[in-house]
Amino acid sequence: MSSHTHKERTRHAFTTQADSYANSVIVAAEESRRRFVECVAPRAADRVLDVATGPGFLALLFAEQVLEVVGIDLTPAMLARAEANRVQRGLANVSFNEGDAEALPFPDASFDIATCGSAFHHFSDPRRVLHEMVRVTKRGGVVALSDIITSEHADQAIVHNRLEHWRDPSHVRSLPVSELVALCGQAGLRDIRTTTYGTPRELEEWFAISKTPPEMAERVRAAFMASLPNDGTGLKVHLQGERICFTHTFAWVVGVR
Repeated sequence: MSSHTHKERTRHAFTTQADSYANSVIVAAEESRRRFVECVAPRAADRVLDVATGPGFLALLFAEQVLEVVGIDLTPAMLARAEANRVQRGLANVSFNEGDAEALPFPDASFDIATCGSAFHHFSDPRRVLHEMVRVTKRGGVVALSDIITSEHADQAIVHNRLEHWRDPSHVRSLPVSELVALCGQAGLRDIRTTTYGTPRELEEWFAISKTPPEMAERVRAAFMASLPNDGTGLKVHLQGERICFTHTFAWVVGVR
């Protein structure tokens, strides 16, 4: 699939799920996002770029602490939600713009911090996106990623990513944390530090966000059940009564330009 075709698929997916995504308490995850901001440790005079900003959840939290935030996203429907959230919070130091993460429309060294939350698994060329983020960050600035990661065991990672793609075709590939760290090092970042944590999920709640068609949801549901005996997905799938539950593991990867 070409990069252009995938971007159109991603734009379509997030236009379709703009409301369900923006209204999900699980996706918003304000407490963990606030901890991520604390981990990045912005300064009051910083300019921040938030790549693939979606409804602006992360950008708006940074805006509470810094001089200026720019959020960029591929999907106008998501940017409309971000702007509505900005107005609701009464923040005047944030702007949201349509743009391509693979070709950021900013000069070199434009920002003190570049972030990307919960989006790297949607990129067909994460290496290129990361290099763009590094390019627009000042020397001594910070590049910070937060994303769902997959198992370090290749067999589990393959199954996990297959099910993610079935559930949401805009999903390309969640990376193991070791690969995210390696990409950051190859992009020229130093003093790289990582944090990982688990977020409990429930299958039907997960389907509701992506508006997964019933026939595909049933396919994913059957595969989750089949993975139970040996944790074939690496997602710690388990039953709570009749509910199928699992754990998404997130990683924060923060490095200095």
